[in-house]
Amino acid sequence: MNQANDEAGCLISIRDFVYRYAPVTEGEAPVTALDGISLEIAAGEFLGITGTTGSGKSTLCLALNGLVPQATGGSIGGDVLIGDWNTKRVKVPELATRVGLVFQDPESNLVGLSVEDEIAFGPENLGVPPSEIAERIDWALALVGMSNERQRSANQLSGGQKQRVAIAAVLAMRPEVLVLDEPTAQLDPLGKVEVAAAIEAMRREFGSRLTVVMVEQDAELLAQFADRVVVLDAGGIVMQGTPHAIFARVAELERLGVAVPQLAEVAQRLNSELGTDFDFLTHDEALRALRPHLRSALDD
Repeated sequence: MNQANDEAGCLISIRDFVYRYAPVTEGEAPVTALDGISLEIAAGEFLGITGTTGSGKSTLCLALNGLVPQATGGSIGGDVLIGDWNTKRVKVPELATRVGLVFQDPESNLVGLSVEDEIAFGPENLGVPPSEIAERIDWALALVGMSNERQRSANQLSGGQKQRVAIAAVLAMRPEVLVLDEPTAQLDPLGKVEVAAAIEAMRREFGSRLTVVMVEQDAELLAQFADRVVVLDAGGIVMQGTPHAIFARVAELERLGVAVPQLAEVAQRLNSELGTDFDFLTHDEALRALRPHLRSALDD
């Protein structure tokens, strides 16, 4: 790993990164997806990324494991570094040993095998010994709550179950970085709850030993998990900070078309009408903040 990055605790360094997709038809201009992105991601950080459709979120995910530009073509400027590996120069299969990617479409993450074979597929391609693969299958399925489904065909699973298997399959390869590209976008409410529970279990298991980059438009999920939130618009970073700092900017986010947690909206409405300074994103935070005011109102 790059010594400077290592000393600073930085695992991923994105430096003035520009990416333009090739024109769809000859004679048209290239389509700019990312326009001068600079961002550092610390080892062990859980980074949330949000923005409207077309803001560059998925392109940024693909850039982290080299699919942009190696598989997509187009033109680039700047660099994306994973440690001291430059994603322009290190091949995608090698990058996959360090960066695992889960797509938003559950179907695109799986190869159509049984559940346990889906988990084994990646480690087998990495040359992991069979005895260790068996251990990884048991561990990964238990982590995401899918141990009882190991003999089923992945094609028979619900969307939420497929996403949990996809996460387990990536984790079984023991990456340093897990990239989740809108993992709940195509799921029903139950599937979203299942995937959120799997992410929570993953956080408890790994703590700061795994770096996670999660693109999401579900603001509640970002508030629940992210250490830092980055907001993209038109291919550039327009905001970044803690979830509390970002989601307190309700009016600005609404102008950008970016969702905010409902409780953040409640806090800002109360602050506007009552002159308070509430800052809560979760039910527990709201309860702690509001309880003294409710008791005072009842006493009056």
